[in-house]
Amino acid sequence: MNTRAPRLTRRAWPWLVACVALAAAGAAGAAEAAGAGEAADTERAAGAVGATGPPAPPGGGSPSGYQDRLIDGGNLAPDVSSGDLVAGSDASGAARSIRIDALASGLSQSGANAAPEVHENGVVADAQWDTRNWGAWSADGALRLSGDAGIIGPRDSRGSFVIHQRAMPFDDGWQADNTLGDLNSPLIGLARAQPRFVLPGSGMLGVTTEWRGPSGLQLVAGAGEPGIYSGIKVPTFTTLGGSVVSAGAQYQPAAHWIVGGEYAAAQNANIYYQPLDAAAGPGQAANSRIDSSTALLSAAWQDGGNRAQMNLIDGTLNHGGNAVGVWLDGVHARGALTQSFGAFRVDPGLAWGNQLIASDLQGGYYRADYQTRRWSADFGVDEVLSVSGHGVDSTFVNGGLRRQLLRDTGVGAIANLLLAHDGSHNSAWSLQGYADQADALGTVRLQAGYASSAQTHDASVTVQQDWSLRTGWRLSSAAGLDRISGEDIPGQPQQGATIVRLAAYGGADLSARLSLVGSVQWAQAIAGRAAPNTNADVTLNYQASRNWAVLFSYYENRTGSWTPLVVNSPINPPLATPQASQGQRGWFLTVRYQDARGGHFVPLGGTAGSGSGRLSGVIYLDANENGRYDAGETGAANVTVVVDGRFSVRTDASGRFDFPAVIAGHHVITVQSDNLPLPWALADSGRTEVEVQTRDRTEVAIGARRIK
Repeated sequence: MNTRAPRLTRRAWPWLVACVALAAAGAAGAAEAAGAGEAADTERAAGAVGATGPPAPPGGGSPSGYQDRLIDGGNLAPDVSSGDLVAGSDASGAARSIRIDALASGLSQSGANAAPEVHENGVVADAQWDTRNWGAWSADGALRLSGDAGIIGPRDSRGSFVIHQRAMPFDDGWQADNTLGDLNSPLIGLARAQPRFVLPGSGMLGVTTEWRGPSGLQLVAGAGEPGIYSGIKVPTFTTLGGSVVSAGAQYQPAAHWIVGGEYAAAQNANIYYQPLDAAAGPGQAANSRIDSSTALLSAAWQDGGNRAQMNLIDGTLNHGGNAVGVWLDGVHARGALTQSFGAFRVDPGLAWGNQLIASDLQGGYYRADYQTRRWSADFGVDEVLSVSGHGVDSTFVNGGLRRQLLRDTGVGAIANLLLAHDGSHNSAWSLQGYADQADALGTVRLQAGYASSAQTHDASVTVQQDWSLRTGWRLSSAAGLDRISGEDIPGQPQQGATIVRLAAYGGADLSARLSLVGSVQWAQAIAGRAAPNTNADVTLNYQASRNWAVLFSYYENRTGSWTPLVVNSPINPPLATPQASQGQRGWFLTVRYQDARGGHFVPLGGTAGSGSGRLSGVIYLDANENGRYDAGETGAANVTVVVDGRFSVRTDASGRFDFPAVIAGHHVITVQSDNLPLPWALADSGRTEVEVQTRDRTEVAIGARRIK
């Protein structure tokens, strides 16, 4: 009996509805463009017969006296070398663009117990279009045409699809956002603005809606079947069974106050990101399914740089007793000093939809941040205790200090201290100092650090260099020396090693059509025992024509053979045990078609004739928490990036995103961080403000940090 047919039929309905919606939106956009053309013809005709109004000044300037000044009289050819898809395209109508990627990839492993080679071939497409009266629309779809089944589990799907509509205007100041397909459950604004506790929005196959009106009124709702994203380069969505639903609202009753609430529930749903267990049967998770019902009430007060927010959460898990949580967060900003603080108590056994949230915690925290032109300092302390007495009790203290000695010279230090109160010897500390120097070669940082725990001690020295190169060339490098030592059992010989590390990240525009980007990391023990390691990746991008491009990526990771000391007994001495080398390599080929209509002259968010630039960047996991995208740090895939609350794209497998043409000027970037791997999170939804210049490319790097 074919058991796949019902599942395929169930997943077919969002595709059918989405196609109808796309057809309707396209018809509306066509009618709107035709209406705009007729209006323009009418205006030109009126001008020809002598419309009323102030006469135009000599030279074609505006009646107010303003006159455009164009370089070379406006005769410059459009700059398409960086991918502006405008030359020769249709410049009429609202801005719209499309990108289609045909992908092929292969992954293989070597060494003992290596997994079989994995292949994945498919198509990924996204489209964006702006309308005059129906808001901004975008659609993202992926279909795995062939490849190895069961990349993550027996229920691994063959594709994903989502369509977004944002900022659809209505009378009396109302706007609406609606989403259909594989998406994230919605949250009210108060639930998103959480500095200490984060309510996760789980992935689901379903629908969401958000309405914004006068007096700060916001209404959100969503429902669907929970699931997770999977795939290598082709993002697919795997449903987990059960259902989730949420609904909420917030309102601004007075000038400085916002109040709101939201309800979320899950029925017969697997816990989010639990691994599938083949032993439990096809499509069954290792954990049992859960039912949850949770409500959140929140109120916030803000006046200038002062803000306070109180949250109350109450819920049940698997029809057990009620669990309650309450937390208060405050911010006080005055001059160069910003202080934030809070207190919290959350009972064990709380969930939000099909995701368990941080619980069984009580305590408080304090943060201070001081910024002037020459000084920057930050300090934080967290005290966390277990409500039930079965969790971890600890104190975490961290701080940093930086002084800009001269225009091109700065020094600083960072310290971290973890104190465990349970007698488990889990306390640890680290101290790091650095000096930065900018000169004609670029910026160099000399960094030294020491970290210590009950089991491991690590001393390191690192030199990082961001090289100043000619336009189109980029290079950063790092060299380091680590001395690592550890003691598995007191009284036994320490196992340690001295390791040399080298890393480089860079790229180059080799020609107007060909560019290269890559990175390499190498580590080798020069004394003691440690596995040698080499990681390298390279990507070539060839712009064959205005619309067509070919991208090829290759990476290889290799851990060499070595002989560690393995402790098998507290009595017998450590035993030298050979370990075989392990390796992994992968290749990815992308053939891309990309086009835009309205193009440079009708950029996203702009009007006909306005200048535009390219806005691109990366969402990454800031492993060393220095606020910079360094060589070797990992990009976050399948994360939705939104510009100005209207236009959105997903990051690719490397965490990169791209808006080929947006109106020049000020823009606000936010990130829907639901798909970030735990325990990573973005403060304030990764909100970043940027200025885009006409005919320029603006690069943004937004780092996620570990939740502590």
